[in-house]
Amino acid sequence: MASISSRTDNNPKPENEGQGIGKFFGSIPAWALFLIIVLACVVIDNLGAWIGHLRYLSGRGEPEQYLNTAVGSILGLLAFMLGFTFSLTWTRFSSRTTLVIQQAKAIKTCYLYTDMLPEKQKSETKRVLKEYIDTLLIIPSSTELEPLLEKLEELHASIWRQTTTLAAENLDSELRSLFVGSVVEIINISLEREIIALRFRIPDPIWSSLLLLSALGMFAFGYQTGITDYRKIFELPLLPIAFSLVIVLIADLNSSGVQRRFKVTQLPLLEVKKLMDKDLY
Repeated sequence: MASISSRTDNNPKPENEGQGIGKFFGSIPAWALFLIIVLACVVIDNLGAWIGHLRYLSGRGEPEQYLNTAVGSILGLLAFMLGFTFSLTWTRFSSRTTLVIQQAKAIKTCYLYTDMLPEKQKSETKRVLKEYIDTLLIIPSSTELEPLLEKLEELHASIWRQTTTLAAENLDSELRSLFVGSVVEIINISLEREIIALRFRIPDPIWSSLLLLSALGMFAFGYQTGITDYRKIFELPLLPIAFSLVIVLIADLNSSGVQRRFKVTQLPLLEVKKLMDKDLY
């Protein structure tokens, strides 16, 4: 089966294709990224305020109604993009959590079915499944992913080899079908986790648009402040801080690095591991 060679969560290779900005943001600690974005926004804000104030001093002001409409439109579009992108990353995070639960259920079901297999397949399949879940639990906190991912591929192949030997056994056809189905489900969920956790990322065009809109929004807001009342420039950092918080949250949700704050719970897999540890077979 082609899906046996699928990779699970945290494989860095697919991230290299068209996702350089997200990967770069994910490699920076959240606090550092926040400070960088706030500083950049404040600089752009103040640049806009300075230019606006120069126009104010020269007496070449802008029509207030037109200026308010333009700035409001840009900030509104920026807010929409932030909301859209956050929704995209949160949906992905929620899907990853759901897949962990489904994976734990599939492994547990397969493990329980092994009690009805012939002794040879039973003992070997249980051993492989225990090693499989131990490997899954190590991956989220590991920085050396390639050996672990290769090991998962080998374990998929090992489970499938044990499954194919059942064809020669005198086994109830319905039981055989249920067990094969549970093995296939484990392998297929692994493939789904690869797609959702690795390939489904915010593409660079969306990141570029979001950053460009942020820069335009900060500049427009600063320009509006400078051309109307330069003394309000001290209020400028408030808006960059608010937008920077959302961007950092999006970057963290989009990342798969071990330093991210939003991590998918491994509790369902831990519960299945406890069941396996109690089973002495």
